[in-house]
Amino acid sequence: MDRLSYYIEKQYGNNPRWFQEEVIQGNHAKRINDVINNRDYLAGRHKVLLRQDSQYKGKTLIVRKTILNYAKTVIRFHNTYLLGKPVQLSCKDENTANTFADIYRLGHYDTVDYQIIDRVNKFGDAYEAIYVDNGVIRSKVLDNACSYPVYDDIGEYISFIEHWTDAYTAITYWDVYYPNYVEHWNNEDGVEHLVSTERSVGLPIHYHNFNDEDYNFGLSMLVDIKPIMDDLEDIMSKLGDAIYVNTLNPMPVATGQRIESSIPADATGYVLNLDVGDFKYANCNIDYNTIKLYLDNMKQFLNDVSNIPSVLGSNTNIANISEVSMQILLMMANLNADETKKWLNLGFKERFKRFQKILNMQGISVESDVDVIYNVSMPVASTEMIANLKALQEMGAISRETIMEKSEIITDVDVEKKRLEGEEQVTQNLVEGADNKTKPSNEVGNK
Repeated sequence: MDRLSYYIEKQYGNNPRWFQEEVIQGNHAKRINDVINNRDYLAGRHKVLLRQDSQYKGKTLIVRKTILNYAKTVIRFHNTYLLGKPVQLSCKDENTANTFADIYRLGHYDTVDYQIIDRVNKFGDAYEAIYVDNGVIRSKVLDNACSYPVYDDIGEYISFIEHWTDAYTAITYWDVYYPNYVEHWNNEDGVEHLVSTERSVGLPIHYHNFNDEDYNFGLSMLVDIKPIMDDLEDIMSKLGDAIYVNTLNPMPVATGQRIESSIPADATGYVLNLDVGDFKYANCNIDYNTIKLYLDNMKQFLNDVSNIPSVLGSNTNIANISEVSMQILLMMANLNADETKKWLNLGFKERFKRFQKILNMQGISVESDVDVIYNVSMPVASTEMIANLKALQEMGAISRETIMEKSEIITDVDVEKKRLEGEEQVTQNLVEGADNKTKPSNEVGNK
């Protein structure tokens, strides 16, 4: 008995509709709830919106609810820093490397890779389903709010359920993934029934980052960012109200005898006899240095937690900065990128195994031992980089094709290689043509 059959028998008594009970388990409900909360936060529904309005001068004062959606900027920075540029594939077998490169190009896997890292940074997990569409290998990144990976008691990934309810028809769907096939269920007629079964190349690939609380699931970046952002949004909103109410619009306060009668607007020469009193404006003095210290520290904490150099999000002017200095500024971002490569490579290795399985079914023999080369979006000094590449070529330690791959100027290596071959052929034809023209004149001279 395989582990999935044992799990269904132990947990649900071999119920053929075991997946309906699985998706309502508490661990799944909590994870889906966290996904929805993170999605709402990214959509701008923050804690600061819960601030209650107050009364001021007899009217309702709508307090400020300043939303700083800086979390999107942080996630977008880390996404593009590592996978903003397409990855490159390396393999000892050139035929395998070319075949996988064609799959990546036809399947738009540069976009798929970006979607995977984006989902993991936002929700902690991403799920990639690989399928064949008219002979072309493609991948779909599944919706986190509809995804239910199934792990057994020892943490082995044994099944996957994609479950959702259509908002317009109220029909509920279940796509149950087994190791070798997929069952499609729904309740369109009011009763849950099996619609179809189709063959698959395996369970959806589960990508997730490292999590100390649960080794089978990841952790969203928002967990560390949201508390600091909530504090910043709260203090900025209250600071805006304080400036408006107590500084820009102060309240006059008069002490002493209150005069109930009024004086005609056109009258002159009236004398007011008042008791000893005082007249002043009620306002508060805000300590600039204290507020600046607090906000600066909070922003620095946010940059430290999110692994973003503070210089990238400030008005600081930088000039004559070397590549080494830039690497120091981006040290924390590089550390985060190196950690991200660890869990990405685990998923990519599984993806390449699926590619190999599909290609073998199509009669194409390839290897799955393929390495991924990441093109990190780090600012570099072009002249310094070109000089280093030239030195490596003169040492015989690097090929011309690798130089073209590393160059920022060349966007498509294959196209550039064809152009160079065409120019070399034209040059060779011109040389041969010149040689043919000089030969008859030499013969005449000899005669």
